[in-house]
Amino acid sequence: MNVDEKNKKYKILEPFFKKEKKLREIEKETQISYATLKRWVSQYKDLGEKGLLKKTRADKNTFKKVNEDTLSHLKTLYKEYHTLPITKLYDKAKNTLNSCNTMISYPTFFRIINNLDENIKQNSIKSVKKDKVYEYAIIQKAVPIPFFYNKNKIYYLTIFYNKENYKIINFIFEEEKRELIKLFNFIQESIIIEGAYPKNISLDEKIMGVSKNLLRIIFFQTKINFIQEETDENILRFIKYIDTDILKEFNKNKPNNIYEISQFIKKYLFIEENEINQLSDDDKIRLLYFLNKYKRKVYNSGVRVKNNVYNSPSLKEREGTIVDVFYNEFSKEKVEVYSQGKLIDIAKIIK
Repeated sequence: MNVDEKNKKYKILEPFFKKEKKLREIEKETQISYATLKRWVSQYKDLGEKGLLKKTRADKNTFKKVNEDTLSHLKTLYKEYHTLPITKLYDKAKNTLNSCNTMISYPTFFRIINNLDENIKQNSIKSVKKDKVYEYAIIQKAVPIPFFYNKNKIYYLTIFYNKENYKIINFIFEEEKRELIKLFNFIQESIIIEGAYPKNISLDEKIMGVSKNLLRIIFFQTKINFIQEETDENILRFIKYIDTDILKEFNKNKPNNIYEISQFIKKYLFIEENEINQLSDDDKIRLLYFLNKYKRKVYNSGVRVKNNVYNSPSLKEREGTIVDVFYNEFSKEKVEVYSQGKLIDIAKIIK
């Protein structure tokens, strides 16, 4: 990158440095992603104008002793078997390449796959900094509630928040302690609410059901890096008194149900009813991975999912056809209906 490009970057960031505009405003004006703008700001703060010069490795995207045919073969192999651990993937690659009289070392293979899969870089390389700040995070907290049935029962509070400014974006409060897969609908809803497609989401160490294989599958489908790590102390300090404050709030007037406590928590966490921002169509399609997918036949009344019937004008025109219905348990009032990978309509529940 030349000096002109460096100056161009600074000109883009200049209104932010002068406190005239926020990065979100610059993102909308320039169509440069928020994550990229944040990275430029961080590089400028660390190294000044030199930080805006992109350093390119001389060997980037080049692989010694690997010709184009071999590289193409490895890409195809990875696309088909991306769920395998990298060591087993290497064994499979060796077997197939041997039949082509081609050999490849493990370090070279790892470097190629690492270049294809950013998630490996985040989870496999020991030099990754443990204190790196990721864009968003999920924390899960046990909350003892003594009000119902006069027994001290444990409920679970799950929070999705922005790690840059600790803004609470979304939460759920319920009896069930959810593992990662059962949080998928919650994650999709939270990203839709925030309206900014995340590159990284860190997971509280208490969240169960996390494996490297699952994280690699998620990345392959969504391009979002999930990293399980120790919870940020700042957010822990923020919510550490919630147990006591719930007891104080409901000490005299006992809550009738969990909904009343949820409404209190919503105010406690400063969650406001903001207008939902819009994601790009490509990002929305990626997020379908986190929803429950059902194949349904369209009837005159619509499609049935979870004992509810959903319909829309566009759906009525497809009576008798088979469609893909994507359902989110946290947005039960509507479902997204697709046919051959294209959105038909958003069907609403019929009451």
